[in-house]
Order: sequence, then C-alpha cells, then structure tokens
Amino acid sequence: MPADPRSVLDRPAPAPDATVAYGGHPDQVADLRRPAGDGPPLPLVVVVHGGFWRAEYDRGHTGPLAAALAALGYPVAQLEYRRTGQPGGGWPGTLADVLAGVAALLGLAGRVLADRLRPGPPLLVGHSARQKPPCTTTTR
Repeated sequence: MPADPRSVLDRPAPAPDATVAYGGHPDQVADLRRPAGDGPPLPLVVVVHGGFWRAEYDRGHTGPLAAALAALGYPVAQLEYRRTGQPGGGWPGTLADVLAGVAALLGLAGRVLADRLRPGPPLLVGHSARQKPPCTTTTR
C-alpha cells in the first residue's frame, strides 16, 4: 500500500540554525540553515512551501527538504508568510509577503550565513499542493 501523501506534513527535521523576521507579523519569518562542510560559497536557496495558502499548512513540512539542501552545501531559507484564514493572508497579502520575504532574505541571511553565501540572486525552490477535486456523479 502506498504511503499516505499527507505523511510529509509530519516528517521530522533538524531545527534551523536561526529564524529571521522580514515583517511585523509572526508568520513573516524565514528559517535559515547553514550549509554543511567547508565548500565554496553558494547562492541562497529560498524554499517556498505550498499548501493552498491555507493557515493549517506552514513551512514545517519543508524542513526535511531544506535540511537535505543544506547537507549538500547550500545555504537555505525556508520562507513563511501569512496564509488564508489569518489576518492579512490570502490575496493579495500572501503574495506581498512572499515578494517582501524574498527581497529581504539576502540581507537577513547575509548576517547569519555571510561566510557561506555567494552574492547574487537567490535560487527559488517551491512546490504546489493542490486539493484533489471531489468525485462527482452525473445522473440523467
């Protein structure tokens, strides 16, 4: 039997090295992970989580992905943002948060990861979670 796809929401990951704020709301933050090893500076990888923009889905489920990227030598930021069901979340607040977070992260991450961060634009990594539409039956 295949694994339950929702199990990704509960997979553990190591704690981030730091959490930085790019705004005043508690969800306008990003978790930072230092790259493993002594490799050359690499671009910041910004992980933007999916979850239909709903409040119940946060950056926690991207922790294993972020930790794996850091283990490969990349500096990583897991971006959080206000989501639907929260004050200011949904359209256009969620998009505004993501834009503001990405714009601020190079400066914020530079304070924590300066020795391992290559200057230049970040690499964006994300995923989309879509809800499977309900089955419908048509009768005549």
